Amino acid sequence: MSHLILLAALPEAFAGGLADCARPFDTRDILEAVNAAESAFIRVDAPAFMEGKAAVEARMVCASDVLSPAAEARIHRVETLGAFLGGRLDRVPRALAGVFAAEPGHQIPSSLLPDGHPIRAQVTAAMLYLHDDLGAEFPKPASGWFEADGAHVLRAPTLRAAVMQQLDGQGNVIATHYRWPDDVGFDWVVPVTGSSVATANLSGDHVVVAPSQASPWAHRAPWLVLSGASLITSGVLYALAADGRAEFDEQPTLDGGVGDVERADYRAKLEGMQSGANGLSYGCYVAAGVGVAFGAVAAVTW
Repeated sequence: MSHLILLAALPEAFAGGLADCARPFDTRDILEAVNAAESAFIRVDAPAFMEGKAAVEARMVCASDVLSPAAEARIHRVETLGAFLGGRLDRVPRALAGVFAAEPGHQIPSSLLPDGHPIRAQVTAAMLYLHDDLGAEFPKPASGWFEADGAHVLRAPTLRAAVMQQLDGQGNVIATHYRWPDDVGFDWVVPVTGSSVATANLSGDHVVVAPSQASPWAHRAPWLVLSGASLITSGVLYALAADGRAEFDEQPTLDGGVGDVERADYRAKLEGMQSGANGLSYGCYVAAGVGVAFGAVAAVTW
């Protein structure tokens, strides 16, 4: 029993982020614990199920990768079973809603929940929790984002359970948390280095990490880059067109003794050179016009 209590306490111990984990766990490790918990549920072995559920939670908060929708749905399934066995029937449809939020159309195997099982009767109620959820305001890190059941979100669901993951600016997982609707605050969120923390927010129940100021060049840079590239292209085309025209001008004049066939070939050569130079000239003008247009957009949005 002591080892079960220790396992149950692990999620709280790891709430501070991956830095507090003994080691990171990947999706395969988490699904291994999920399979063990569900196998125990099928065997009607409650103690083994609770041990497996604790292992799922302990590994989940130390997740090293972005969890797939299928893995998140399986985590919700274990939490649904745990709420049912623990007598928290109010949580059953809320965790079950997480299953379908993570993986719409998810099929729960009959070997786990046979037809007529009380949990299956909660599917309709669970679906109601997938709509009209205003959510709770997240702390705002200087970089990175949050995901709820695999979807990029700005607010945490408050009607249903959700597998929450915080990612840094490079998409690396820095925190994972199973959030119930009655959770208060965001103690599991890892502050991003270099961010400034406000002392209050609109809801008053958690601090907000203020986002860094966007550079005033951020919205102009693409237009300036496109303008510069177009003008450079125009200059290159102009130089090529000038070389073509110079080569055309340097062609010798045929004397009167040249035959008709040779004269025709010579004329075709000149026409090809002239056409190529003209095409480069037209391209030069178009690229210059595009460059000026992009530059004008950058100036207007200055």
